[in-house]
Amino acid sequence: MKFSLKDAKEIGWEGFKAWVYNTSEDFSGLSGLYIELSGRHGRVKSTKSDRAYIILEGKGVFTINGKDISVGKMDLVVVPKNTPYDYRTGNGTLKAFLIHSPAYDKSAEVKFEE
Repeated sequence: MKFSLKDAKEIGWEGFKAWVYNTSEDFSGLSGLYIELSGRHGRVKSTKSDRAYIILEGKGVFTINGKDISVGKMDLVVVPKNTPYDYRTGNGTLKAFLIHSPAYDKSAEVKFEE
């Protein structure tokens, strides 16, 4: 199986853009998306998926279970399911690739703020 950026679906909100490479309909085992963040994501958790962020460019801070973790290019950040977290940038844009395992399920997403 191959998924490409040119075929990805763009989603986002202020300060957050992402391109969804695949969904659970394509492959239930995992899903991936490319992210560009220029601000703050918002505190969330997944009750179903572990998440792995590969930082491609920029710097930021992940807050996982209340602990701040500074990240930069080529770092890997793993967020286990049922773990509240948030991430943000200082100045500039953070670019990352996110893998959900198993694939993203909107019904398993918990947002702690709107």
